[in-house]
Amino acid sequence: MQGVEYPLHDQKILVWCAISANRVFGPYYFEETVNKENYLEMLKEFFWPKVLRTAEYEKYHFQQDGARPHTAAIVQTWLKGKFGKKLVDKDLWPPRSPDLNPCDFYLWGYLKSVVYNPLPKTLDDLKANLEREIKKIPKNVLNSVFLNLEKRCELIISAGGGHIEIK
Repeated sequence: MQGVEYPLHDQKILVWCAISANRVFGPYYFEETVNKENYLEMLKEFFWPKVLRTAEYEKYHFQQDGARPHTAAIVQTWLKGKFGKKLVDKDLWPPRSPDLNPCDFYLWGYLKSVVYNPLPKTLDDLKANLEREIKKIPKNVLNSVFLNLEKRCELIISAGGGHIEIK
């Protein structure tokens, strides 16, 4: 009788993307634990050159979640040097607020709903599915996501920063 071999630990990657009302920046794959050093390296070597190639980059605001690599002093300092007052830093953004993060309230859920068709058998298959589906997101959808973000922010302001229901 011949058995089927399975790896002791599943292979894993962490996928990073940023989105604007016009485009998705990424995906970028971290195949090791993300720390402040490799996160900053990704921002410098992968993200920032792509930002500079966009005509409207000076209009961009940059906001991220509160993950430890994102909030590290060296990362915050570098981002402030690039975005200035358009960096929505950790002290300005409410903690645990996925309803105000377009990657959380739109991108990750959408991608999870489509990248498993066809079901990837390898990490390379998963990466190919991610890249294919990201390219297929229309600009009008991204624009709608940011109009929705604007409405969410207005609701929170009108609620005095309190809890809101998103429907």
